[in-house]
Amino acid sequence: LMDIGSMRQRIILQKHILHTDEIGNHQSHWEKFYSCFAYVNLASGKENVTDIETLSEDTLVFILRWCEKLREINKKQYRILFENEVYNIICVDDVQFTHKKLKLTAVREIRGGKNEQTGDI
Repeated sequence: LMDIGSMRQRIILQKHILHTDEIGNHQSHWEKFYSCFAYVNLASGKENVTDIETLSEDTLVFILRWCEKLREINKKQYRILFENEVYNIICVDDVQFTHKKLKLTAVREIRGGKNEQTGDI
């Protein structure tokens, strides 16, 4: 069973959107897709992630309650905002394919001087 009480951290999932303006210029930005409470913890070993060799303290695991809207989450178009930091998703796991909880493994993005909260790239 899932301990709902352990899901105390507010996160925001953002989706990458590409728009074309009236004269054909491409503009991309991040917009809020979904906000919820999650269980957040340091990733605890290489078994969690297959496409990177080492895990650092900048790699977190986010566990969310499953809902239908989360079905489309993928590591290419989505990212996580957590405690004013941006985390790029590297693994999406529908735990045991039961549609009860979703485990997202994500790496903190090293940022420049821009305010990522605004969604500007």
